Amino acid sequence: MEEDAEGAAPRVPLAPCPSRRVLSFLGLGGTKEEGSAEVGAPSKIRKGPAAVPASTTTSIPRASDLETLLRARKLTLILDLDHTLLNSTGLDDLSPAEQANGLTRHAKGDPTAVLFRLGLAHFRMLTKLRPFARGFLEQASAMFEMSVYTLGDRGYARAVVKLLDPDGAYFGGRVVSSDESTRRDRKSLDVVPGAEAAAVVILDDSSHVWPEHQENLILMDRYLYFADSCRTFGYGVSSLAELRRDEREQDGALAVALQVLTRVHQGFFDSVLGGRCSDVREVIRAVRREVLRGCTVAFSRVIPLEDVAGNHPMWKLAEQLGAVCAADADATVTHVVALDPGTDKARWARDNGKFLVSPKWIMAASFRWCRPCEQDFPVTRGHGR
Repeated sequence: MEEDAEGAAPRVPLAPCPSRRVLSFLGLGGTKEEGSAEVGAPSKIRKGPAAVPASTTTSIPRASDLETLLRARKLTLILDLDHTLLNSTGLDDLSPAEQANGLTRHAKGDPTAVLFRLGLAHFRMLTKLRPFARGFLEQASAMFEMSVYTLGDRGYARAVVKLLDPDGAYFGGRVVSSDESTRRDRKSLDVVPGAEAAAVVILDDSSHVWPEHQENLILMDRYLYFADSCRTFGYGVSSLAELRRDEREQDGALAVALQVLTRVHQGFFDSVLGGRCSDVREVIRAVRREVLRGCTVAFSRVIPLEDVAGNHPMWKLAEQLGAVCAADADATVTHVVALDPGTDKARWARDNGKFLVSPKWIMAASFRWCRPCEQDFPVTRGHGR
């Protein structure tokens, strides 16, 4: 999707935390109560269940301790690689259209197009960095201590991280691969040494791989530069390489993600400095709720009749984005989300001057973190087929 942010969101309201919080570790001064730890010290950061310690045999450098991070006004950012920061494909997996565009098994890398040829053991591939990847890392590094977590193997992870961070300035060796991961096809903070969930933000294109850390996750729109990735995910669309197109640096997915991370970072430290909640998961929830605040949504043929509407993923997503969901179309409804323009609710929306949009409008809002232009998501006949 083309990312087209429509202005900054309002300031995030945060619920107050206990008033005794004094954040001396941020250089604000403070007192120490008799018989207690220092009030407002990092141990007061709201914590979840204790994480299983990372293996003592791991070679992954330990992250900075929480107090050191907070003194530097930083949080922890864990980044996925494939389809988040880049896209790779085997040289034998290039489509005919991609080959016609000059991407063949004999193609060489093109650093000017951030396209690289990698030669790993028994496997040759092309890797394309997502537009703005390096600029994103440079700017994010001022707010976060960053680690990589990929389900690719160690050799691949190290090779592509070298493309992103040749001098080790951003990750410093903090790279977790499938070789270090404790669960097959799943990710967990238990293998990220020193990571504390209350101060961790995760950027990944797959939500199901983080079953225990959904509240830390900012879901990315997948980067599908090569046709092989489109086929892998079952998308019947042409790849960006086939179309000879790419995302734009200034308003692509990583530019949008950087804006969100900036708001989360600011919201976290604003709340800390104000003596309020210091759990980044609460800040992420608050920022997300601003996206569709003020919208009341009714669904038409999106949720099967046999399903409980409130349990449907689309209903839940709309609520997470701050919308109110209504079972029936009434005067309070601002948007009807439909698959067919001929339903009663769809006709009602047109007759009453309400917005009529496809479900992709809600999906776009979840990736763009702003309210998309409704006219870009019309409901057409055959939409649900």
